[in-house]
Amino acid sequence: MRSLFLLSALFFSQSFSSGNSPSDFFDPTGTYILKGEVTRNKVTSHSGEIRVQLIDSDRIAICFYINKGYPGYESGSFLDTISYDNGTARCYPGKDSSCMILFYFYQKRLELRTSYSQPNICCGFAKGALTSAVFKKASADKPIIQDLSVHGVAP
Repeated sequence: MRSLFLLSALFFSQSFSSGNSPSDFFDPTGTYILKGEVTRNKVTSHSGEIRVQLIDSDRIAICFYINKGYPGYESGSFLDTISYDNGTARCYPGKDSSCMILFYFYQKRLELRTSYSQPNICCGFAKGALTSAVFKKASADKPIIQDLSVHGVAP
């Protein structure tokens, strides 16, 4: 009986841990920012920007940029349309499934997580550029979806 109660409690907490009710559809449209720490006028940690636009209930357009910071400022970016399932999206930036980038959307933030089967490949990004991080939602407005690396966007 006790294990049934614990199992029920775990299921209930998992259902609502995202901050998005499973019965309510969540629109992730907006701009999310990761601000790097600044030391002596140099960005010394990861920074980036993610822009998302809901295309339909199960698809989003996304542009992504991340920068490792000083001293090398290694960076990576992509622009794509990917599957979306009410608060979660995943992307396979390489030619195979050895790397996966997971996006967990919440009302005021986006959690970026990575999964590698071969860490040396770096998902096609510069070494050390891609990392798990929390991006804060800066705007819920419909963003301009464009290649952020070309325009030099670096928050």
